[in-house]
Amino acid sequence: MDRKKATKLVIQGLVIAIVFGTALIASRSIAANANAYLNMANQQNSMNYWSGSISYNDYIEQQQQNQYTSYIMVYQYTIVGNIVRIGVELGLVLMVIGFFGLAMNDTVDDRSRRIMLAFACLVLFVIMFTTFFTAISISIS
Repeated sequence: MDRKKATKLVIQGLVIAIVFGTALIASRSIAANANAYLNMANQQNSMNYWSGSISYNDYIEQQQQNQYTSYIMVYQYTIVGNIVRIGVELGLVLMVIGFFGLAMNDTVDDRSRRIMLAFACLVLFVIMFTTFFTAISISIS
């Protein structure tokens, strides 16, 4: 594989992994904040009820709707998270192919080839751990 094509694969894989990773983080944030949403919506509902803006039946219906919305906010992470993980893995696979392509290129000096091979092995290691062990996550605080 020529150097230009391999570099293009690495960059495309990185962009795909970043885009899908951002979507995963946003989905996780929505799920994590579902309880805060429920508290805020129920507080607003209570204020409307006690001010006389809505009837008791409307109050109960709105409370049930708020609970349902909160459940949906948590559940969407299951669906979106699994779909997005596939996109992240695809981006990482493209990066591995690109790094292996750079490592096998004869026009690159030996030291750079070893570095590219090490990067490919590192990304492959990350793919293996994230595929086989789903509870592993990297968090930066």
